[in-house]
Amino acid sequence: MPRRIALVLSLFLALPQAAIADAADEAPLQLSATGIADVLANVRGGLARGERFLGKADLTLSFNGEGVGLPGLTSFLDVQAGTAANFSGAIVGDTQTVSNIDGPAGLRLANVWVAREWDGLGGVKLGVIDLNTEFDVQTTGALFLNSSFGIGPDFSQAGSNGPSIFPSTGLGLVGWWLPGGHWQLKAGLFEGVPGNADHPGRTSFALSSGEGALLALEARNQLTPDLTLGLGLWHFTARFDALDPVRGRVSGNSGLYAIADGLLYKLEGSDAGLSGWLRLGLAQGAVNPVTFSLGGGLVLTAPFGREADQVGIAVTHVGFGAPARRAALAADTDLKAGETTFETTYAFSLDSHLTLQPDLQFVLSPGGDAGLGDAIVVGSRVIATW
Repeated sequence: MPRRIALVLSLFLALPQAAIADAADEAPLQLSATGIADVLANVRGGLARGERFLGKADLTLSFNGEGVGLPGLTSFLDVQAGTAANFSGAIVGDTQTVSNIDGPAGLRLANVWVAREWDGLGGVKLGVIDLNTEFDVQTTGALFLNSSFGIGPDFSQAGSNGPSIFPSTGLGLVGWWLPGGHWQLKAGLFEGVPGNADHPGRTSFALSSGEGALLALEARNQLTPDLTLGLGLWHFTARFDALDPVRGRVSGNSGLYAIADGLLYKLEGSDAGLSGWLRLGLAQGAVNPVTFSLGGGLVLTAPFGREADQVGIAVTHVGFGAPARRAALAADTDLKAGETTFETTYAFSLDSHLTLQPDLQFVLSPGGDAGLGDAIVVGSRVIATW
């Protein structure tokens, strides 16, 4: 077995379950571990036919001060290890990334933050923060493997090394305010270049005027207990190379997104229900290849009477802007107008700690490359938690 795969497996299989899961729920310190393994195969189209193993393990430690005289004070530590598969980059050639754990190999610090919350008023969080745990969260979309059903591709592409998300997270400050029973307003300030662009996935921190900062704003309105609407804005303050070399450098990089997410139907007296979401995102075309994205899907909980199972279907489309297409043409490449991916998946709960999730994805026009055929990706995910 390759050493990198063995590293990930050892982190989440060798941990004693009793030492992690048997602590009392009210204990101020909680230790947990999660292991995710994907086995994926591209059986048609894309760059090449082939199979890859992808693995990611998380070891987390959380603190809640409620029981020790520190109400509202929490902190969190998340250490990750992963394998380097480059499945999308080397096999499929898609822009949106088939698996949300596809990243560089190594051990990294994903989160380490402290937060103070004032019940009913709001709160503040400071430290190393995964931006996608606070902004552009699509709860229903969390079931799916494709990265676009997490943070939107219009946002995840932006910046010199992306925003502060997997696999490169950085320093951040987030504050939120609860002005009414169903409103939440949130603002964040993050490193402009999280990690190290020359060494993706490596834990590294640097604050400089040249790298600038990322500002994020989001408003959410919980119209009903089961339905939420959200609107977000983001802006990088640094200067970036324009896709059109004639323009040279461009000051700033901005975008926005809108989300509707919630429970559409629930069967009385049962956990069975149908949830859905829809997301629209826009990004500045001068510096971002993807200027438009639209995605959404449906998830059925407790199909066939199995309360812990979920089955879903989703679709995501990205549009490539005119500057990106002109730049591709100048490089003798024919870039199509967009890329579309369909995904269907079934999460089968084997027990409270283990889930098996077969998955099928159909990628139309991978990467917008006119020379690539539509790709069919089949595989399965295994999720183990302790």
